[in-house]
Amino acid sequence: MENIVTKSLYLVPFTQEIIKAAIIGNPELARVLAVTVLPNWRNEIFGKSLPTIADILCENPLQSEWGWGSLIIHKAEKTLIGYLMLKILPDPTGSVEIGYIIVPSYRQQGYASEATKAMMDWTLCQPGIEKVTAGCDADNIASKRVLEKIGMRLIETRGKALIWELCKTEIIE
Repeated sequence: MENIVTKSLYLVPFTQEIIKAAIIGNPELARVLAVTVLPNWRNEIFGKSLPTIADILCENPLQSEWGWGSLIIHKAEKTLIGYLMLKILPDPTGSVEIGYIIVPSYRQQGYASEATKAMMDWTLCQPGIEKVTAGCDADNIASKRVLEKIGMRLIETRGKALIWELCKTEIIE
């Protein structure tokens, strides 16, 4: 996967090399990316899962080629403000799952929508990919707004989780 550039953001593929730097710690990640790394750019659960993600990248060639999504870098401030997860599902329908986290101090400024839309557009242009799915908590109004804004449609409710989808055939330019 190449870097994706939007109006305000750089989306830098979260590759094996960058994951290794993140495992070492924020100072190493800042050095590798040449940006400021906010201490809360990731949650604790994601931080603990980095070694497992590194193993997945080693074992799955396509996931390794794409990385585990992208880090979201604020262009003007050269600051890591979150990440996008892009999980290639073992699914014959050509589906991938997307997720995102933006640090609290950068929320409600459109960055989640900007980054997620750019990643989704890139993903749906890839050969063999037919749809993107996402999930969010039913109480997470901000995430619901992001998913609606970028054109996803609600397809299912699983307990407190809402499942969203956008198919390649539904994209309106």
